[in-house]
Amino acid sequence: MAGQKKPGSNNQKGGLSRVAYDYVLERIVSRELASGTIIQERKLADSLGVSRTPMREALGRLEGEGWLVRLTDRLLSVKVVSIDEYLQALQVRRLLEPRAVVLATERMDKKDLKKIRTEVMALRNHKNPGYDLHWAVDDNIHGAISKGCGNAIMASVIADLRRLTQLFEIQTIPRRIKPGCAEHLAILDAMIAGDAEEASAAMRLHLEHVRAGVMDDL
Repeated sequence: MAGQKKPGSNNQKGGLSRVAYDYVLERIVSRELASGTIIQERKLADSLGVSRTPMREALGRLEGEGWLVRLTDRLLSVKVVSIDEYLQALQVRRLLEPRAVVLATERMDKKDLKKIRTEVMALRNHKNPGYDLHWAVDDNIHGAISKGCGNAIMASVIADLRRLTQLFEIQTIPRRIKPGCAEHLAILDAMIAGDAEEASAAMRLHLEHVRAGVMDDL
């Protein structure tokens, strides 16, 4: 029939590329692929059961996003983030995200904020949450706020900075799952109440605590 996709079509290839992307990213976030690890395209493709083409596409995307760095024409590794890079990125986040949350408070639907709040509560009440769940909730909160601010450039910059700080925090084995929940709830509660300035202050305090927590771990 006209318009039907055959196996091996671009649509299917794109789906496999996304599966490969999620697979490698999850292994980076879980620290199975630690910082500095050389990426073996064939081995990753074989372990996932896909051809090298979608895996190559996935690795290219991860390189473009900053998770991977190119050492030579043929060699990629998981990016190593230095403490100086981390602190500089976090400093800029502390300038941008409190402003982003002010703008987002005025624009975001309270139903969406309450849904995110429910996810944070589930994480807080979880008896033994893993870092994969922690990062999923963390990404959802900060991502929704940055996108909700209505400034696409600001949202893109924040996403890049968060990726860099997240990589560093993954490398240093973060311990702030429970405290982070309380701080996220303070941000969300202020946003739901329509108090943009309180939300901004809560975001600023959260990022200050993130910095202090990482410095204590070093």
